[in-house]
Amino acid sequence: MSDHRHVLVVEDSRVQAKIISQHIAEATPFPTLVAHSLAEAMEAMTRQHENIFVAILDRNLPDDPDGHIVSLAKSLGIPSVVMTASFSEQVRRQLLEENVVDYFIKSMAEMTAMERLIERLYKNQFVRALVADDSRLFRLRLTSLLKNLNISAIEAEDGRQALDILAQNEDIRLVITDYNMPNLDGFGLVEEIRATRPKDKLAIIGISAEGGGQTVKFLKVGANDFLVKPVEVEEFTCRVNQQLDMLEILENYRELCAKVKD
Repeated sequence: MSDHRHVLVVEDSRVQAKIISQHIAEATPFPTLVAHSLAEAMEAMTRQHENIFVAILDRNLPDDPDGHIVSLAKSLGIPSVVMTASFSEQVRRQLLEENVVDYFIKSMAEMTAMERLIERLYKNQFVRALVADDSRLFRLRLTSLLKNLNISAIEAEDGRQALDILAQNEDIRLVITDYNMPNLDGFGLVEEIRATRPKDKLAIIGISAEGGGQTVKFLKVGANDFLVKPVEVEEFTCRVNQQLDMLEILENYRELCAKVKD
């Protein structure tokens, strides 16, 4: 097992673990590894963490009442998705503090959404992004969120540096840019990018502390989407994954059109 394609399912209920594994097997091309306790999960993660690209975690294990399973996955660089039997604002805050990719209620209705996320996380391993912002702390925040989504990111301090990086890295598929930057602001950066890179080849998400007119201006100059600071983790995850999904859909459409013409 050396292709880094496995999903680790950690669930103390053997019936529930089997149901989750079967759904993943039927809906995705990824094999699963199953653990029923913190001890089993620890063994699987430490022995095979290089083969696991995401872990589906139950936070209420008999030998782990405090939910240390999430921090274990994080320490090994394994993105984690949590399945929880109940949900509250307190649970949400705790999960976000633990840097989980996402969380779902244990129900059949939520299973499909989780399966789509698993596929996206696998594909994200091959995606590179560029984060442009003059604030080092905010760049760190965004690159950390992208890393949680299995996306590698390059940082730029302003629009000019971002253009230089893009010229040297044509494989970048996503740009996230602040508006207020020295040398070249976010609007100027988007305009420069769109002169050579259309929306169906590279997605751009603009970010600003203000909405309203700045939202409209970002979209008018060529951004695909817009976020307002402070960025909510769930919204960020949703918007990024949606833009990458759309790039993939458009790419598949172009390939289909090319085959029809041939």
